[in-house]
Amino acid sequence: MNTPFLPFKSDAATAPAYWFLDCLWIVHATGAQTGGEYSVIEQLMPEGSGPPPHVHPIEEVFYVSEGEMTVHVGADVIVLGSGCIGHVPRNTVHWFKTTQGPCRVLNFYMPAGFEQVLMGCALPAESRTLPPKGYDKATHEQMLQFLNNYWSCQPNASWAVQK
Repeated sequence: MNTPFLPFKSDAATAPAYWFLDCLWIVHATGAQTGGEYSVIEQLMPEGSGPPPHVHPIEEVFYVSEGEMTVHVGADVIVLGSGCIGHVPRNTVHWFKTTQGPCRVLNFYMPAGFEQVLMGCALPAESRTLPPKGYDKATHEQMLQFLNNYWSCQPNASWAVQK
């Protein structure tokens, strides 16, 4: 029997917020709210921010509401400015950098679950702003935990990564 899921509302002022990897992360929708179908996380990133190449076994969609990011998806390079949507197919090596910041992005993950990794690694945000410089210096172990889990991993030599 499927559990009925109720309508819900989320806003940037009251949704759970975290600081991790020089970014503000606001968790708008979790798998618990969506029956595991998807999660939504808003990210505020400074210029020059972005992860190393990595892979998810899930779909990822970016919606940029301010700023600009350059996304590398396999061998493709996609520039996303305000009002643009970008899609990363599952099992595709990808990475990005914010090229005009701060950059505000809604990240949609299908299915849900990635939000649990973020909430497990991050620190509760003290304000709805970028973290202060030097506040969150992720350790090597935290980065490995963040990247090497069911929801994400670092590509190895067998992945074709084009820089």
